[in-house]
Amino acid sequence: MNRIVTRYRNTLAGVTDVAERVPAERWQAPSPCPGWTALHVLGHLIDGQQQIAALITGQGRREPRSHPMTAVAGEPVAAWAAAAAHMNDLLTAADPTAVALTHDGTMTVEQVLATAAIEPLVHAWDLAQAAGIDVTLDPEAVDACLTAIAPMAEQFAATGMYAPARPAPADAPPQQRLLALLGRDGTVRAVS
Repeated sequence: MNRIVTRYRNTLAGVTDVAERVPAERWQAPSPCPGWTALHVLGHLIDGQQQIAALITGQGRREPRSHPMTAVAGEPVAAWAAAAAHMNDLLTAADPTAVALTHDGTMTVEQVLATAAIEPLVHAWDLAQAAGIDVTLDPEAVDACLTAIAPMAEQFAATGMYAPARPAPADAPPQQRLLALLGRDGTVRAVS
C-alpha cells in the first residue's frame, strides 16, 4: 500500500482512538481551538473528511460547513466512526496518482492526502486536550508534517486557521515541536 495513504489512515485511527476515550460529559468542554468545544473539533474533522472525499473521488472542491457541529449527526463517536470508515473505504479504492482539483490548483490524490494529514493529526491532540486525556500522535505522520510545515509556519498562521508559532526547545520531541509550530503548547498535559 502507498506510504502516504497508510500515513493518512494512521491519522484517522489516531482520531478514532481519542474519540473513543472522550468521556460523555467532555464533548462540551473547551478545546485549544478558540471558541470550539470538543464536539466542534469532531464536527470539523468529519466535515474535513467529507471535503477530502469529494476531492479524491473527482467531485471537486467543497466549501467547509460554517457550523462544524452540524456534521455530527447523532452520537459523536458513531458519527466519527462512520466518517472514518467511509474515508477508509475511499482510500482503498483511490488511485494515489489521480489528479484532484483543489483550492490550490491541481494536485495528485497522494499530494492531497499528504497535505490534509495535518488536520486529523493535530486535531486529535486538540480533542484529547478538551477531553482531559493524553495522546501520542503517530510518529511518522508527526515527522512528515513537521518537515513540511517548518518552512511555512508563518504562512499557516497567516491563514487564520492556526495560531502563530510558539517557541519550542530545539531538543523538544517532534510532537511538541509540531504543535508549537501550529500555535499550540505541546508541553501542556491534559487534565481531567
